Amino acid sequence: MRSLLTACSVEVYKLRRSFVLWGMLLFILFVITLFLGQPNWSSFFERTAFLYSSVFGLLGFGMVTSWTFGREYSDRTLKDLLVLPVSRGEIAIAKYVAIIFWCFVMMLISFVYALMLGFFIGLPGFSFAIAQHYLFLILIIGALHLLLSAPLALLACISRGYLMPIGFAFTTLMLALVFGPTTIGAYLPWSVPALHLKESGAALFPLMSTSYLLVFLIGVIGFVGTVKWLQNREQQ
Repeated sequence: MRSLLTACSVEVYKLRRSFVLWGMLLFILFVITLFLGQPNWSSFFERTAFLYSSVFGLLGFGMVTSWTFGREYSDRTLKDLLVLPVSRGEIAIAKYVAIIFWCFVMMLISFVYALMLGFFIGLPGFSFAIAQHYLFLILIIGALHLLLSAPLALLACISRGYLMPIGFAFTTLMLALVFGPTTIGAYLPWSVPALHLKESGAALFPLMSTSYLLVFLIGVIGFVGTVKWLQNREQQ
């Protein structure tokens, strides 16, 4: 347990020092600023939540996940990492913990930033109930995207880099945008976060329990597959 906690703290620190994490956060804050011209708080929060259900989640979290696992190959540091007195399974878990921690930090920072912007320009219709509703909604959407990002770690390990998983993340974003508004969307895991956002309104094709189950299975397969890959394939 002590070795796992040490590995988690190291991975959290490594990700904190990465340009990818802070570059992605700056991009998120910049895009949120672009959509500031909304008539009221509900519309502004709705737009922010939509961005997290699509671009910020699929590409943003996907890039952070791809870089966290893929950089060990591109920087040729994986062999040094694997000789440490920490099991390869714990290394994978520590990387996932760092990704989850910093992605939730990004969501909280961007939400606070959106609040500050809204108050600064004097958006009408604010209430704590509305803010709480959309904060929880964004966190739930973020959790769904973190599950969907798990296979990107496996792809990074298989391809020994981060270009393939980033390309896969971009492809899933396109698929979600194309098939999300159709009946296929409820069965396409990468469309589920955006459709979950619509559930509070009038969703044309509502989600089912199977939709969330598929997202969960994708996350489990990605996580277990990554752990097994590092345990069994990285012997040299």
